[in-house]
Amino acid sequence: MASDRELLEKAIHESITRELAVSKKWLGLIHFEDGVVSSRSSINNSDFFLSPLGYKSPQAELKATLDKFIHSPITQCRFPARVLWLKSVMPNLILPQVHCAEYDSYMKAFRTESVSVLYASGYLGNPASMYGHVLLKFNGSENNDLLDNTFSYGAIVSESDNKLTYIYKGIMGGYQGHFANQKYHHQSLTYNESELRDLWEYRLNLTQDEIDLLLAHLWEIENSSMTYYFFKQNCSYQLAKLLEIVVDRPLLAPNKLWVMPYDLIMMLNQPGVADYIDDFIYHGSRQENLYNRYKQLNDKEKDWVQRIINQSSENTRSLLLSIDEVSAKRIIDTLYDYYSFLDIKNEGLSKEQANKRKQLLLVRFELPPEKIEWEVSKKKPPHAAQNTAKLQVSQLYNESFGQGNILRFRANYYDMLNLNAARIPYSELSTLDISFLYTMETDALRLREFSLFNVVNLNVSQTGLPGDESNAWALKAGYKPTSLDCIKCSDIYLSGFYGKSWLIRDNFVGYSALAGEFQFSDFTNSNLLGGPEFGLVLDITPSWATSLIFGRSYNLISLAESKNYLSWEQRFLESRDFDFRTTVRYDEVFEYAINVSMYW
Repeated sequence: MASDRELLEKAIHESITRELAVSKKWLGLIHFEDGVVSSRSSINNSDFFLSPLGYKSPQAELKATLDKFIHSPITQCRFPARVLWLKSVMPNLILPQVHCAEYDSYMKAFRTESVSVLYASGYLGNPASMYGHVLLKFNGSENNDLLDNTFSYGAIVSESDNKLTYIYKGIMGGYQGHFANQKYHHQSLTYNESELRDLWEYRLNLTQDEIDLLLAHLWEIENSSMTYYFFKQNCSYQLAKLLEIVVDRPLLAPNKLWVMPYDLIMMLNQPGVADYIDDFIYHGSRQENLYNRYKQLNDKEKDWVQRIINQSSENTRSLLLSIDEVSAKRIIDTLYDYYSFLDIKNEGLSKEQANKRKQLLLVRFELPPEKIEWEVSKKKPPHAAQNTAKLQVSQLYNESFGQGNILRFRANYYDMLNLNAARIPYSELSTLDISFLYTMETDALRLREFSLFNVVNLNVSQTGLPGDESNAWALKAGYKPTSLDCIKCSDIYLSGFYGKSWLIRDNFVGYSALAGEFQFSDFTNSNLLGGPEFGLVLDITPSWATSLIFGRSYNLISLAESKNYLSWEQRFLESRDFDFRTTVRYDEVFEYAINVSMYW
């Protein structure tokens, strides 16, 4: 029989492990999460656990960890973060000494002075990148950013999967996700250069012990995987859970069933959490660098840029040497960024363009070596943007059925008039946008409109230079009224447009396009519509923006039928949490509305 002392030690051990097993850091280290039906770790690999019950019992895993660390010391090399945590909460704990050569080499290679969260802006050319991306950057002491290490969480996707397959599997949990390590120069090449996306770096205020704990845990989960879900257990979710191990604040946005990269940036900048932010740094894409320099040229220099682009490469040298030295340097810098941008966008330069870029370099070597001092682009950071979930209440008057009210909920993300710092200029991206209409006439609340997705990109050229343009386009799908003069006339639709946009002046954009829409209520009743559409977007002040859309739609099945339509919307206030809007719409009848929106 066990002695009283042994029973007492066992009871104390049981009490200590029971208490420590529910601590936030331990649950974070084993990725334990509460579920609707049951609670378990999100790690899918059985070899991550030292107890057969470890995936569902934090206490069993903690007991097994202590046992293995004492009786099989080499296990400490597999779980160095657990070692660090146990020593911090049990300072009197004495573990057997063990030498972990591979882990020591890893920590030496990852020698880190600070940690940053990197936010990559959205990229509408790929469903996986539309909402942006977040990753960790470990900043070394060598003052060479490009050689710093990064860790990024993403889905393990088969090369044979097309975009539709990716969307389906991503939503339904058909992929495994894992953390992968790459040098920062690879991330910069991918985001800044290849995809022409901006990067924002939020440098965290962490102690060396906290940095070491993060690195140790990333070592532990290097070969572990978790089920990837596009709208929740994604890069932002897993990075938030990882950082919560060292940041003593919740980093998952409350009251949301989904998680987006922007949400992590927003949570890091909340009161009480923002103390963990030391600084934020903007890393512009190759395209943004071109735009920034081009805007700083005077009109004469811009004319020279156009002349050099339009003339043969044989004339490049003589044209540049005929300009004063300072302007020549400014023009060369801008043109070099221009041809580098074209090289990326077009996956290579023509022979003439390559020769011209070579001539630019040769002339630059002939000029004195002093560099031109360019002004740094003053762009608003992501945390200055409006929040993404939206609840809107509207009072409306419709010429057909009179007064009514609309209750609208949008799950995410943004529209053309939102405060869209660090988002794609003059674009919209929203999903799961639903509106309910109450009218005095029917005294009933009914579904009026549901937008499954709405993607718009005007692709506005900031320079007007050849090659710095793309077509404006839109794609939308959902359920909406066929016109505004009826209550019970909503149909399923798929619509879009394709056209061109132009920058009229700063903060004022227009576009013209060919628009089309397919409507159907069942397989026997459908309409195909098409016609010209025109639009304007104007940011008058930070607290006042407006958009106007008008066009004519022809029934392509019955060509005798056509109608005009119009939508004019204004946004007032400059707040991340609220705005006030007015809308005027016409489609057979006029409809006027006053809208109050809340964002979170």
